[in-house]
Amino acid sequence: MNLTGDPLVCAYWWREEANWGDELAPLLLKRFADVDSVWRPPHDARVASVGSILEHIPPLWPGVILGSGQLYEGSHHNIHALAGKVLALRGPLTAQSVAGDYAIGDPGLLADELLDEVPCRTHDLAVVPHWSDHRLVLDPRYNDFDPLFIDAAEDPLSVIRRIGSCRKVVTSSLHGMIIADAFGIPRRFVWSPTMHREGDFKFRDYSESVGTPFEPGKLVQTL
Repeated sequence: MNLTGDPLVCAYWWREEANWGDELAPLLLKRFADVDSVWRPPHDARVASVGSILEHIPPLWPGVILGSGQLYEGSHHNIHALAGKVLALRGPLTAQSVAGDYAIGDPGLLADELLDEVPCRTHDLAVVPHWSDHRLVLDPRYNDFDPLFIDAAEDPLSVIRRIGSCRKVVTSSLHGMIIADAFGIPRRFVWSPTMHREGDFKFRDYSESVGTPFEPGKLVQTL
């Protein structure tokens, strides 16, 4: 489905820091909506997809929301005043105050389909920190597993492939949780001290969308 009929669509995803998870947006748009996209700031974009970016959307925005979510519970966002269309929201908590008929789910759950083949599970563990988390890779508890460490600045397709090659995932990143779920890999979420200011809304929102409780420190497998 081509969203606009145009060969190139102006799209918004978060890119204030290098972060492979947010950079999945143009890849997913190409694979599943058949559009090439170019990044634009929210007021110039016509598609918003992937990530906790609804607070960035301006009033009377005429674009399309494809699976984005809120970052903060009860935050003011302008989704009620859209001149465009909501096709999907990330989770039921984001959707609570948004009337309409749309899908629930994070687009990142389709990320495994960006690869030509399913990676072989050749590694025991992937350690996937949030872009702001510089402590997880230093945690000595994981050294015995000879883990693959994922850097936030890595190429997103390489990250998907590397996570998919692991039997378990430890992550402080929502994107890390989602890619693990896309492959059906058991994953454990661990808090980063740098993330407490954001709170846990986006994690609970996503977890409800896949029917699992958000339980930091516990091993979870959704598929």
